[in-house]
Amino acid sequence: MKRMMVFHASGVDSNSVGSHDAGTNLDLAAFDVADLKCMTGTEDTVELTFDETGMFNSGYNGGADNEALEQSLVILTVTEGKEFDVIKDIAALVNNITSNGVAAPVFDAVNSKYPINNVTAIAIRRTTTSRAVSAA
Repeated sequence: MKRMMVFHASGVDSNSVGSHDAGTNLDLAAFDVADLKCMTGTEDTVELTFDETGMFNSGYNGGADNEALEQSLVILTVTEGKEFDVIKDIAALVNNITSNGVAAPVFDAVNSKYPINNVTAIAIRRTTTSRAVSAA
């Protein structure tokens, strides 16, 4: 069974989509903790990058010299000055995912419920790009 992290950014409705580079209308997503590749902090935000989250990657070759890459980005708005604490708390959470009765961490902006402190909002982005790969 995969260990998942759940992100509920907005109410799911007829405008919800599964992939959109600008993050518009991506309302609900769950990603495998094993696909979390990095966390970065900028002023008032923490970004979580998940790899292998779509129908591409894993050796996909879209053409002779192209490789399609799909990644997902979750942007957490956090309390000012708490970026370090949020990254530290997420690292602890995903490394001990069943602690404190939390079977799957749910970040729920709709109901303002988060498994850690100092998170105030969520944006979800799923992107697909291709990159040229050529032999020298």
